[in-house]
Amino acid sequence: MMKTNCPTEVSGKTNNPEFNGEVLNGVWKMRNQLSQQLNEMSRTVGRLQCENSNKETSNKGGWCKDTSYEDSGSHLTDKALIPTLSSFLRGKKVASFGDGPGAYKREILKLGQVKSYDAYDGAPFCEETSEGRVKFMDLTIPQYGIPLYDWILSLEVAEHIPKRYESVYLDNIFRHARAGIILSWATRNQGGTGHINEQSPQYVLDIMEKNGFYRDEKSSKQLRKSSTLWWLAKNTNVYRRISYKQFEENNTIFKWYL
Repeated sequence: MMKTNCPTEVSGKTNNPEFNGEVLNGVWKMRNQLSQQLNEMSRTVGRLQCENSNKETSNKGGWCKDTSYEDSGSHLTDKALIPTLSSFLRGKKVASFGDGPGAYKREILKLGQVKSYDAYDGAPFCEETSEGRVKFMDLTIPQYGIPLYDWILSLEVAEHIPKRYESVYLDNIFRHARAGIILSWATRNQGGTGHINEQSPQYVLDIMEKNGFYRDEKSSKQLRKSSTLWWLAKNTNVYRRISYKQFEENNTIFKWYL
């Protein structure tokens, strides 16, 4: 009987590990490419929405061009908080999901304590208005093909995300945070430009705990105490991953972050 190199099927699975690996790598590559294509399409649509209206934000919550600049008056940076943030993140790979004009990235990198810092934002003109510090990333789209970080920083971003995309935004920050997330989410009736999804502190705590994070009370208080902007002094919390081992095992199996 003539032998072939075709993998045999056993209960719908192949017994050829090399073949399995090639198939999975192909699927992951296609997934990443689709994510990138959707991201680029979203930026194009967001720009058109901004250019064809007099609104300050796009339909998905990203700031339009005039309000994206650091000196536009729409962005305030808590410079008193930065040394405490930098010290907390010392030696870590950090990403900011929703960094606006990239002021936090610039100021934290000046202190030279973090291992690396990448900044992303959903404002369709952010790469221009941030002088290249910030990369465009629509957090309402499942994001793949970007690195895994130790810590994700997302300050006063969630309230700008339409409720129907909230779970996608959260999944993006959950999947890319190895150790934890520093999160500030505007509370109900706080008010602010583009605030369309304010939530109570208990709502935020519950959703973080359900997804495998616990609030580090000591670190949260340290950051809030260092803040001079009242909304950050009220809303900022540090959430650490409960099971680092389980997260690593899941990433090995599914390559969620690739």
